[in-house]
Amino acid sequence: MTERKYKVPIRNLFCILCYAYEMPEFVSAFNGKDEDLPNLNLLANLFIKETDRIMMKGLVSDYHNHAEETNQLSGKIIFEQSLNYIIQKKPALVCERDQFDEDILINQILKVTLNTLLSIEDLSKEQKRRIYMQVNKLQNVSTVKLYRKTFSLIRLNRSQIYYQKMIFLAHFIFELKNLFHTEGPFNLIDVLSDDRKMQVIFEKFILNFYRIEQRKFLSKVERMKWKMFGGNLAIIPEMKTDISLIDPVNKEKIIIDAKYYADIFSKSFNADKIRSTHLYQLFTYLNHSSDVYLTRGILIYPTNGVKVDETYSISIQVGTEIQQSTIRIFTLDLNQKWKDIYDQMLGFMKS
Repeated sequence: MTERKYKVPIRNLFCILCYAYEMPEFVSAFNGKDEDLPNLNLLANLFIKETDRIMMKGLVSDYHNHAEETNQLSGKIIFEQSLNYIIQKKPALVCERDQFDEDILINQILKVTLNTLLSIEDLSKEQKRRIYMQVNKLQNVSTVKLYRKTFSLIRLNRSQIYYQKMIFLAHFIFELKNLFHTEGPFNLIDVLSDDRKMQVIFEKFILNFYRIEQRKFLSKVERMKWKMFGGNLAIIPEMKTDISLIDPVNKEKIIIDAKYYADIFSKSFNADKIRSTHLYQLFTYLNHSSDVYLTRGILIYPTNGVKVDETYSISIQVGTEIQQSTIRIFTLDLNQKWKDIYDQMLGFMKS
């Protein structure tokens, strides 16, 4: 088995996902804790609170397929299951019809996770008491077997969106429990091997981190206009930044281009070089930025064993003038303590 190039403690991955999915309060709940793994007891508390919140709003009901033996035709006949009744000439068939009730997948995940938490040995009596009360309110919901693929089947509509945090915690609890069994590896971490998926998560993490954790800069995805005229502009692709940090008071802008690559370097005549396309992209953003703001750029990668922190002076055209700016290329070590990651992220904004 090949060793992963990225080493990210489960605790840090949990925090990154919390920011990416806009759930920073879950990160706050771990403040002051130094465990490598998110504490299951603490996760149980968070899940109990989320379940209380869902039940206060009311369990969602929806249509789902329901098969049952009946002597009256209704819905769709399932011939494979009805064949024995037909052969034995019994006045019964198995029919499938739409049923509207609470026994749907998201409520089944809720119930199964509550039962999973009850199996934690060091769960307090008060926690167990609250969970038993919650499970009792789910008597009309089936107890099903959860699989990893189950979570990929979930599609929340607008009326179900308040289940989102519960589903996030349920997925993480499911994977953490599997760490201690022979069922398989911690599959959620396999996302680290998928550069495409992790690229999106890495961008959202940085964007939301700055939106939540500081007030000086506005953190946004910025759409820019190409400095091009004439011709059919409809065929020109959209230009937008990963993260633009804008300080409207001091007229300052930081454009961050986040890249999640297994190898930040490309080879050129047997020498390691930063990928030219990444520099071209950031340089283009800087040259198309508003001429009102003093703009600088940061190209950020996660550290995969190679640490880089270099700042370069550049000249960019601002209106009709040439302005001095900087590009910083930096690797963020996701394998360090979360507090150090937190401090480094805030440190990026300093000149």
